[in-house]
Amino acid sequence: MGAAMRAPETSKRLFVATGAYSCGKTTTLRHLATTRGHRVHGEAHRRVLDELGARTHGHPPDAPFRPIDAPDHVCPLCRKREFAGRVLETQKAIEAEAGDGDWLERGYLDPVEYYLRTSGETAYPWPPGEPAFERYALVFLFAVMPELQAPRWGKSSEARAVEAERINQRLGALYRAAGFEVVDVGPGTVEERAELLASRARLGGAARRA
Repeated sequence: MGAAMRAPETSKRLFVATGAYSCGKTTTLRHLATTRGHRVHGEAHRRVLDELGARTHGHPPDAPFRPIDAPDHVCPLCRKREFAGRVLETQKAIEAEAGDGDWLERGYLDPVEYYLRTSGETAYPWPPGEPAFERYALVFLFAVMPELQAPRWGKSSEARAVEAERINQRLGALYRAAGFEVVDVGPGTVEERAELLASRARLGGAARRA
């Protein structure tokens, strides 16, 4: 199992946008923030990369991945367990500072999916006494849009799109297995997707308060 222990229900409603790389999450959330005033918290994975800075460098994005064995190098593929732990700690901090009705770019099961995918393990090694994460009001799973996929890490656009579909299947399965309501966000314009998120969040929030 990849999920952590269940958190108790709280009055704080948090909405999560998840999905594979390059599927339009960030653009849609920015649209929600700028046009509708929603508060959005950026993804923990990106925060950790920014904090580590040059310690993650050394992997050209246009070349196949090759591991780097250096004591100061910390990246999600070369130091899988350590990096995942950092991301989860950052996720906890993000959720603690988030307010009612806020949006999160990815939830706590995203780094778990990444770890399982890259390590080949079948369960995340949660340490004893792992604190529970928030119970998200809704999880929005963004569909893969093949036209947005670009070659990277020595893989073609087509190969990246196929991989992205597999990632989405795993993310959906993980969040549903943890008891979250997952809303599928199909391909569409930024405005169409933003409207879906906003309308479903209103309905979901109202149902939770009822």
